[in-house]
Amino acid sequence: MRHLAFEPTQTTWGDLVTVKQGKYVAKSNLASSRSEDAPVPTVGANGVLGYVSKPSYQRRVPLVTCRGSNCGLIQYPLEPVWVSNNAMALDAGTDEANSFIYYLALNTDFNDVVSGSAQPQITAGPLKNKAVSVPPREYWPAIAATLGALDDKIESNRRAVTIAEHLGDALFAAAASESRLLSDVADITMGSSPKGADLNEDGDGLPFYQGTRDFGVRFPSLRVWTTAPVRTAAKSDTLMSVRAPVGELNRASADCCIGRGVAAIHSDTHPSTLYYAMRSSSSAWDKFQGEGTVFASVNKTDVHGAEIRWAGDGALLELEDKLRVIDARIESLESETQRLTALRDALLPELLSGRIRVPAEGIAA
Repeated sequence: MRHLAFEPTQTTWGDLVTVKQGKYVAKSNLASSRSEDAPVPTVGANGVLGYVSKPSYQRRVPLVTCRGSNCGLIQYPLEPVWVSNNAMALDAGTDEANSFIYYLALNTDFNDVVSGSAQPQITAGPLKNKAVSVPPREYWPAIAATLGALDDKIESNRRAVTIAEHLGDALFAAAASESRLLSDVADITMGSSPKGADLNEDGDGLPFYQGTRDFGVRFPSLRVWTTAPVRTAAKSDTLMSVRAPVGELNRASADCCIGRGVAAIHSDTHPSTLYYAMRSSSSAWDKFQGEGTVFASVNKTDVHGAEIRWAGDGALLELEDKLRVIDARIESLESETQRLTALRDALLPELLSGRIRVPAEGIAA
């Protein structure tokens, strides 16, 4: 019989942490970039919305998305942030405790406290009452440190990818000399969702992406598959969100199925150039970002008629060769990150349950 390092205890999220929904910030009060007057990121349902002058907390705090299609998504910003009303903070009171709470939340399925159909939401009451199994507190630092070491390397890779992408942006900006309609330089496929009965989480069929929920730094994560794809994207296609937030980009790491919230932008000859062209032309989608409406979106006509920056024919071949070298390095970094993430996710439930031993404060491993 295998002996556990400890016996987890049952409690509720409300007894474990302070659960508090963030506060709304009008778009007019958000700076689009970090500055001395607005140094603090504002975090919403799926990342940074803009910048403000002060944070909601003076420490890092785990967040759970509480509105929209990303309900239940866990975020742990790298610095103190302003929390928008689309997320709830799970604050245990100290940086050390919050590091552990992040991993506990990451191991928790919050779908049972999601309500609403047209606009999914998580409210404070059900979240506070949700049961959770927790290791003894003396084990929290060791568990967080073990998993944090993997996340540190993952974050290092993310920074390297960001630097490489900025280099690609600079190369494209130096070569871009004209503007073209997107439909003149690319083949565009608007997504269409398969039936729910044809979806699975077992890896059967093609990866399926409905929107930005699974978008990563460069490539989307694997979460849902379909055995009956309706519209597909090819490996290396640019994937673009056509629903709020409109214009978010990823690259397809393999052939995949795309749902209604995604369009595939394809080039046989210049896939890397096309991706960086899309990155440089993000302002093309600003007018569709939902001013005064609930849900921003673009349709086929909008996407086909979008104007993007492009390089002249004489520069395209050399530019594509340079950008492909950068993209190969990014793909290598992202592959390593996927392996590290898989290892972290496999260790996570084992450490939290006590099935894998870690040293605790005052207790030998």
